[in-house]
Amino acid sequence: MSHSRALAALVAALLAGSGPAAAADSVHHALEVRLAPAARSLEVRDRISLAGAVAPDADGALRFVLHAGLAPRVLSPGWRLEPQAGPVGAGFVGINATTATVAEKVPLEAYRLVPEGAPEGPIELAYGGVIHHPLATAGEEYQRSFSETPGIIDEAGVFLAGASFWVPTFGDGLLRFDLEVQGLTPPWDAVSQGRRVRHETGPDGTRVTAWSLEHPTEEIYLVAGPWREYGRRAGSVEIFAFLREDDPALAGRYLDATARYLELYNGMLPSYPYASFALVENFWETGYGMPGFTLLGPQVIRFPWILTSSYPHELLHNWWGNSVYVDFPSGNWCEGLTAYLADHLFAEQRGEAAVYRRATLKKFSDLVSAGQDFPLREFGSRHSAASEAVGYGKSLMLFHMARRAVGDEAFLAALGQFYREHRFTRASFTDLAEAFTDSSGGDWLPFVDEWVRRRGAPMLALVEARAEEGAPGEAPWRVAVHLRQVQDGEPFPISVPVAVTVAGRREALWAEAGTCGRDCIIEVPCPSQPLRVDVDPAFDVMRRLDPLEVPPALSTVFGAADPLYVLPAAAPPEELAAWRQLAADWARPAAPRVVLDSELEELPAAAAWVLGWDNRFGPGIAARLGEQGVALGVDELRLPAETLTRAELSVVLVARSEGDPTSAVGWVAGGTAAVPGLARKLPHYTRYSYLGFRGPEPENVAKGMWQPLSSPLVRGLGAGPLPELVLPARAPLAELPPAHDA
Repeated sequence: MSHSRALAALVAALLAGSGPAAAADSVHHALEVRLAPAARSLEVRDRISLAGAVAPDADGALRFVLHAGLAPRVLSPGWRLEPQAGPVGAGFVGINATTATVAEKVPLEAYRLVPEGAPEGPIELAYGGVIHHPLATAGEEYQRSFSETPGIIDEAGVFLAGASFWVPTFGDGLLRFDLEVQGLTPPWDAVSQGRRVRHETGPDGTRVTAWSLEHPTEEIYLVAGPWREYGRRAGSVEIFAFLREDDPALAGRYLDATARYLELYNGMLPSYPYASFALVENFWETGYGMPGFTLLGPQVIRFPWILTSSYPHELLHNWWGNSVYVDFPSGNWCEGLTAYLADHLFAEQRGEAAVYRRATLKKFSDLVSAGQDFPLREFGSRHSAASEAVGYGKSLMLFHMARRAVGDEAFLAALGQFYREHRFTRASFTDLAEAFTDSSGGDWLPFVDEWVRRRGAPMLALVEARAEEGAPGEAPWRVAVHLRQVQDGEPFPISVPVAVTVAGRREALWAEAGTCGRDCIIEVPCPSQPLRVDVDPAFDVMRRLDPLEVPPALSTVFGAADPLYVLPAAAPPEELAAWRQLAADWARPAAPRVVLDSELEELPAAAAWVLGWDNRFGPGIAARLGEQGVALGVDELRLPAETLTRAELSVVLVARSEGDPTSAVGWVAGGTAAVPGLARKLPHYTRYSYLGFRGPEPENVAKGMWQPLSSPLVRGLGAGPLPELVLPARAPLAELPPAHDA
């Protein structure tokens, strides 16, 4: 979690005249904090060593900003504190590793420290007061947003970060700190970054907890709550779990996972950069990754899939984003790299990497329209499904294409070099390109620059695939594949793989064009008669997919600009009200287009949500999916691998719109009690073509994707039916180490 470009610009404007000095210098804060959660307040003494990290004004004065109402006073002789004119209102959007931060007006006050005489040594300030910004939900259309706050001290818990401005902020440089927290009565405790150097309960029954971070960081975190602490060591790293309930089994699962993931990433990358890592349970639903700990909400922390999805992602952020920091003016590279080495790697280990990449490209193709697209260099944080598809998905595919080009060994070597050279400093896409250049021997700057500065992505067309018998002295057969980039605008630099299935051989032959411009020809020598050609069958190229390449999914409907919501006229009033609320939630901030099924003769050839078991268009949607193994009965729905009963379950089916293969219609059916949960949960399941849920929560019990039945990038070359495509197996970038006994 770190400051956004907007926040950095704000601080620069407030502190005009106080510029940063050499990058190696950093401000050091020695903080003594007394928290009073019941009073929503804190008291702080801060000894600040600037060490040349901040340039003074012409008269030697130093400028800083602080959360309003904290009434700072200077304790060091030789300095005079001079308030600037009036309070300063700051609107910003912060950035963190997992989710967007709500735009919040944070009241700030600016000050000048004016020297009187020749002051020496650190500057000591004392201040205190209330920080309490209630939780709020981001106003964007992004459905995955949690409630958030820039800072809160409350009887339920404490969350303070750089966005809270609870520490005097001099410029936008990096910081080091020592932090001692007092005044909390067990089981309350405090967590921050770095190494815990003191942890004891005093004679008065209150706890003293101290943390120290010797490395430069972007901001200082202080979180506190009533926790049960669990811990052990994983090599040289102290690992913790701080839970709000006594749950040894849950803590044990997280500690075991932490040890395995540290072993995994220490084997791939330079060593873990901090003295400890902690799982911390928050008092509201969050999914944050900070240096040395992750802050997860009470429901999130108990989802079983978090241990193998979000949790390793957050731990990996300690390399990317939380120790090599992002140079935001040039684009946020760390989200795509973290997703590639966590989410994509775990899919590789399960043998599902091609499916994961297909879903990534489908999200981009479905969700990123021309009006929502932007270049990677403009990505700061995700605030919508489209921004996630660019900043995470497109960036992830950029790293995948680089890995495919240089090979696994050189790929990891480049990342290791990049990390060692930029540890605890800010870095850019250009710095990554230079590391790949040094590791591979080729010049990666033009390739990376093109993909980072341009919006959009290529679209591929298979112009021709021709099989010919070879000449004497050559391979028995030869296939020539003519490819073309058909998107508007200039071609992208891409390397396109082609698979050729031949008679008598189970696995397809694999070939790759080194660089494809607008047009390219790939020639593949074959040992026997070619039967089938597949272009980019494992989805290795960042590109816009043809709608017929992949089956429709929820992302196809969610990505539509203005879908129609069709409500069941026969439903009782309570159910109709629930569906109307779902439509309003999904269409926000716009008003949804809502009609009753009785008002339509047929569904339009465009994106639509058909809502309710009693919707008269539901059976027709199920009938369109007969080729996928779907059959709707009176009391049940048969899916490809299972049968769901209507009385117990809610279901979701997605089919192509009739007459328009680029759009889709989704049928969402369930009882009235389940509708609010469906409204909340379905935006998390955008990659799937069908879903089943049980109960009012509802609990997911079935999910899957339809099989693609036709693709314009597949061509049969033989006289008979199209043979099955079997691709050569690929090893994952790294294997997850086996579990060890605690």
